[in-house]
Amino acid sequence: MRALTNDEAIRSAAVTLVLRDGIDAISFRDVGRIAGLTHGALYARFEDVEELLVDLWNEVLCHQAIELFRTAMEATSDPNEQTMKALFDFVHNALPTDAAMVQVLLSSRRFPILREEVDTFIHDDLETISVDVSSANQSRALLLFGLIMVQILQNSLFGLNGADVDFLEAIVLDALKVDPDQVEVVELREPTDRIISPPNGDLRSQLAFHTFGAVGKSGYTRATISRISRRANCSPGAIYKLYPSKEDLVIAATRKIMQAPWITLAALAEILDDGVLTQLLFSAASTQNDVRKSFNLEIAMASGHSDKIRAAVETQLQGLEILVPLLDGVSDEQRNQLRHMIRAVTAVTLGTSFLSTVTKVTDQIDFNQFAEPLRRSILQRDQLPWPEISRQLKQLAGSGQTSLRRD
Repeated sequence: MRALTNDEAIRSAAVTLVLRDGIDAISFRDVGRIAGLTHGALYARFEDVEELLVDLWNEVLCHQAIELFRTAMEATSDPNEQTMKALFDFVHNALPTDAAMVQVLLSSRRFPILREEVDTFIHDDLETISVDVSSANQSRALLLFGLIMVQILQNSLFGLNGADVDFLEAIVLDALKVDPDQVEVVELREPTDRIISPPNGDLRSQLAFHTFGAVGKSGYTRATISRISRRANCSPGAIYKLYPSKEDLVIAATRKIMQAPWITLAALAEILDDGVLTQLLFSAASTQNDVRKSFNLEIAMASGHSDKIRAAVETQLQGLEILVPLLDGVSDEQRNQLRHMIRAVTAVTLGTSFLSTVTKVTDQIDFNQFAEPLRRSILQRDQLPWPEISRQLKQLAGSGQTSLRRD
């Protein structure tokens, strides 16, 4: 009984540290202090921190992931208010273990031993299609799983916005009610706009490029100034002359990405046209986007441990919302609906992007089975006069206001 009690205390402490400091910053010393155990007691139980994370995944977090995906599958197979409420309860009533599950799952690709255990869930649940589940419903369930993961992560970092979640729940329910046979095939093109361009001769450009790669591959904590300086073929001192800290370097790299935003103003003006949202999700999951999506994922998780990075990420997420007050003849309620729509599209896109870092099953997803019904659902919202909003957005894009963003 004492051993079982100690194990529970260790796992609880690990969850606390994952959320407070990040998966890379966990140490036996901190786990022991929070759990009320000695340093030696942890070594008697686990060989190292990664083995502790394996235990945490197998005994606690994996069950949360399985339950979330099962609930997403039920919502797609039988979309109604009850199944949708059960799914969005993961957002409204997220537990610390839910938030930790998302972070450990999304980080597992960087931990070989942990990944071996996580791969069982990925293969058995995310990548295995049951004989009684259509490919359309499987596609919808996978994208829903990614969407709810992002909502749990976002709410743990920035707090719950109940109005945004209610809007998202309503449009997703309407979308899932669309018969898959009524969704037409969309011809997709391989994206080229999400590729991180090679650096030029400028040192700032070199540093931004190599920061993308180092953070995306190793995570924020492990992407040290020394590692980045070696890749950029400069000294750490040269970096510190430009940026006071690694935090400032990463924020500069984040702003570099913001110069090529996740969606342009011109694309936003057409987002509810046939096939545009489908193409956006396909592009978000494409291997052409690997560097960008890995960097965005790691920075999103790092924002939980740095106020400055959190502010930069919030700016990136809210970039297009600064256009809303520029619209004429639109009521306050309609402006709110437009903000909800922008945030919903952002969440769906990021969910698709982050899911594709976990599994290559996204290569087989029929994105249109989720995107097209979602597009229809948004268009049917009475409070959103989309034709007029789209017209004004196109005018703004044509006037050159395509790079508006908050500093």
